[in-house]
Amino acid sequence: MKNYVADHDKLVRHLNMSINEVRKDYAKISMPLTEHHRNGMGIAHGGAIFSLADVAFGAAANADTKTAVVSLSTNIEFLRPGKTGPLVAEAKMVRAGRHIVTYDVEIFDGSGAMIAKCMSSGFLTDVPLPK
Repeated sequence: MKNYVADHDKLVRHLNMSINEVRKDYAKISMPLTEHHRNGMGIAHGGAIFSLADVAFGAAANADTKTAVVSLSTNIEFLRPGKTGPLVAEAKMVRAGRHIVTYDVEIFDGSGAMIAKCMSSGFLTDVPLPK
């Protein structure tokens, strides 16, 4: 499924993310773990992990929609250091309300270890998605 994130999100390109799979209410996004994605201790940077999770949420929440879903709130827990790449985020919808949607996002490193977990909520707008 074509998703607006692949064409319009510049951070996706800047961080060299790949859109692996997108369908209604689900997305799987990956990102290499290069020196540009690591912090001063040599492990995955928390900001890079959060960015990957946010892109996965946005891709899933905006799949198969005509109007934009925007982030309302995200809670992230960093469970262990990301040591090997690529990093992979999977976003799955857990609740769809009238105006608010909620997704679980799990982030794994290249060894398959879950390194972070998010709960992301979004607001359903009436703003058309970019073409």
